[in-house]
Amino acid sequence: MIRWGIVGTGMIARRFAEAVNKMEDREITVWGAASRSYANAYRFCIEHQVPQAYENYDDMLASKDIDAVYIAVPHPWHCEYAAKAICAGKHVLCEKPMAMNSEQVQYLIDLAYDHNVFLMENMWTRFLPVTKQVRRWIEEGDIGEVRMMITNYGFIARGFPDSRWFNKELGGGALLDIGVYPISYTTMLMGFDIDDIQTCAYIGETGVDEHHNIWMRYRGGRFVSSISCSVVDEFGSDMIISGEYGKIEVDSFQKSERARLYRNGREPEEICLPHMVNGFEYSIREACHCIELGEIENPRLPWVVTLGNMKIMDDIRRKWGLRYPCE
Repeated sequence: MIRWGIVGTGMIARRFAEAVNKMEDREITVWGAASRSYANAYRFCIEHQVPQAYENYDDMLASKDIDAVYIAVPHPWHCEYAAKAICAGKHVLCEKPMAMNSEQVQYLIDLAYDHNVFLMENMWTRFLPVTKQVRRWIEEGDIGEVRMMITNYGFIARGFPDSRWFNKELGGGALLDIGVYPISYTTMLMGFDIDDIQTCAYIGETGVDEHHNIWMRYRGGRFVSSISCSVVDEFGSDMIISGEYGKIEVDSFQKSERARLYRNGREPEEICLPHMVNGFEYSIREACHCIELGEIENPRLPWVVTLGNMKIMDDIRRKWGLRYPCE
């Protein structure tokens, strides 16, 4: 039995608990949760049938009843609590992004290595069945050489200017919260042989990027990834991957259950692969499998990939001149 503790009790924590509770894996359970207040933790545990509410984060991390923790607090505190968990000997699955910058990610990697515990960013999109099929189509050459990816991810975040989406102290803005998805998807398919990154962003009155465009050109110029993200404009989250023989369309790519393959001269092929629960179950099961095998990193999402993606976002923010107070 792998007994999970959840650091934080917000929306992401609820999705994690829901996934574990509805999975058929009897060797996985959420054993405890902690929040900034015991009242929040207690309500969360009652709502999600979690046995133990802890008075504070440190008490949970010190508990011998907890084997692994899910870090679900806002990302400025990911590094702090992931580090505390690692030093307490707990395995860690951390909500994306793993930290605020590549220096913090490298620190956590070094710490996990030294303490011989598992560490993974919860880039759950990578483990979805639709994502696996998209990769299979590309690897089998169904659209030939990939030439371009066009990804849009935009929605209107409510609560301006007080919500976390616009709060610089809470790591607000589009890049770290949603831009990480298309960047990770691009490097998953094409690697890191990037020749040039061009980007522009609108930095709003609260000091965070409300929307941005990123253009990544790979060495040789034969592949380009075009990314548009926004927390103030509603334009969906669809992706087109274009190749020399056809294209792949992925609906709501970050949580996709549906994709279509178009090959020149053939009938389109559509797949529909609904989630078993809410999509988190695949990355949770992947993390648990690694923990059971005694691995400290996931071979399908190794540390070098998480670090490489964060370095790309560091570079993009440097171009914008955007730094966060916690850095």
